[in-house]
Amino acid sequence: MLPPTIYFFCVFNLIAVTSNLLVRHYWFALTQFLLATMLALIAGKVILVTHRITFLDRFRGPPLIRPILFKTVFYSVVVALVRVLEVFSHLARDERGFHVAFRAELDAFTWQHFAVVQVWLFSSFLIYVGAVELSRELGPGKLWQLFFRR
Repeated sequence: MLPPTIYFFCVFNLIAVTSNLLVRHYWFALTQFLLATMLALIAGKVILVTHRITFLDRFRGPPLIRPILFKTVFYSVVVALVRVLEVFSHLARDERGFHVAFRAELDAFTWQHFAVVQVWLFSSFLIYVGAVELSRELGPGKLWQLFFRR
């Protein structure tokens, strides 16, 4: 569980810093850091659970691009849906009422910010899934040996 958690900790905090620079014009916010850290812990757990789902092994085997792209698209779509559901959960709990909160969220929504975060997420999932699939094909410990041993 530790490697995916560390990886997603770095990636989610990089996304948070990028979002803060683009939207808020500053680079650090404690709440964003804590949220990214919590999401990394959740992502580490979700990765462990999804490794057991046989549906994701549908395109197992060569060429490696098929399982890599399939899993990357799957993870990206799931994360996009979770992001949308997160916004709706905040709207449902808003004291101003759902309709007013929904209208305010629509006014604040920008496709550019949404797209930037989705591109970051897609790229990070592509790198992660690519490394996992390559490691699986090479055998246990071979990828580590290629990168960190002589």
